[in-house]
Amino acid sequence: MKTLLLTLLLTAATAGAPATATATPPPATAPVPLEAGTPLGSPSHARCANGFNVRGHLLIAVRCADGTGPITGPGGGQVGPVVRVRDTYAVVKVQDPAKWNQLPRLVGSPTPITGSTEAAVGAAVCAASRTSGWRCGTLQAKNQTVHHGTGVITGLTRTNLCVQPGDDWVPVVSGSQAQGHLLGGLGGGPGGCTSFFQPINRILRAEAFTLVTG
Repeated sequence: MKTLLLTLLLTAATAGAPATATATPPPATAPVPLEAGTPLGSPSHARCANGFNVRGHLLIAVRCADGTGPITGPGGGQVGPVVRVRDTYAVVKVQDPAKWNQLPRLVGSPTPITGSTEAAVGAAVCAASRTSGWRCGTLQAKNQTVHHGTGVITGLTRTNLCVQPGDDWVPVVSGSQAQGHLLGGLGGGPGGCTSFFQPINRILRAEAFTLVTG
């Protein structure tokens, strides 16, 4: 009788047990595109944008690295922390590369960045920003020295691209070749515009980075 009762209890317990559901994995989320010029969020709440993409890192303006906390991308997702701050730029580590698609192009331009060959003096250069849109000019001189409020910057390239407030760190291209990032300049006047950019190849060499190309 005890054996029969135990068998009945086990049978009843088994019959009442809920079926084990098979967990369905959530759908994969497509990585968010990051182009050169993509707006970014910063701890300092300054208006910031991505520079030319380098593998595994972002290059941003120094003012965007003020404060503590991660740099965020479109939609507010965390890209990663600032890991280095130099005189003219800061470096952000892309913490989860699967969440971000670093693209080899500028915002608003279908032309892929295929390299970083330096343009010659007299070559056409173009830049695009949220404040000034897409505009082009001429590369006028290399290895320029600029004095500013906090020191001296050497090795810059001069152009006649006109700049507006908020145009610092705008990517500059010549055809499909990345040239550098604007650091500032003078507005238009009787003599035209003058602006300066830091060559991207100086950063690539200094940081041992690889430019994302297409």
